[in-house]
Amino acid sequence: MRKLLLLATSFATLAAATALPAGAITPASFTLTAGALAITSPTSSVSLGTQGASNSSSTISGSIGVVTVSDERGGPTTWTASVIASAFTPAAGPADPASNVSYSAGPITASALVVALPVAAPNLTGVSPVVTGTSTGVSSASWNPTISVFVPANFAPGVYTATITSSVA
Repeated sequence: MRKLLLLATSFATLAAATALPAGAITPASFTLTAGALAITSPTSSVSLGTQGASNSSSTISGSIGVVTVSDERGGPTTWTASVIASAFTPAAGPADPASNVSYSAGPITASALVVALPVAAPNLTGVSPVVTGTSTGVSSASWNPTISVFVPANFAPGVYTATITSSVA
């Protein structure tokens, strides 16, 4: 019993020694501000592949690299990622128009607070939605899209280049 009383007295003494004097309470707070909605995509040139010129039409496809949407606005939000392409133009000869360019997002990796769904984009002449997202908080979604280009028959050999621009709103 004496050990129990001594132990209780020790705890009471420790509690009294660490207690703050009356009126020494200081409220503290911090503020989190909403961030931005942003998209990143590869900025270096990528090759969709190589194939031989032919007297029949074909399709050439390749990945452009990982695209990521970051939504730091917080709370319930929605967004749409879109792309547009220029024509694939050679050094000489006719261009392959953006109407022959399609975009497939493929599998999407998303954080826990967002549901991101691919949207078919068979023609990149105008701004085309490619992924939509519905979020309940700060979130992100990433995918590695495949670009497919329909190549008409009898196109001249050469390097064809285009610009693919990604945006999110």
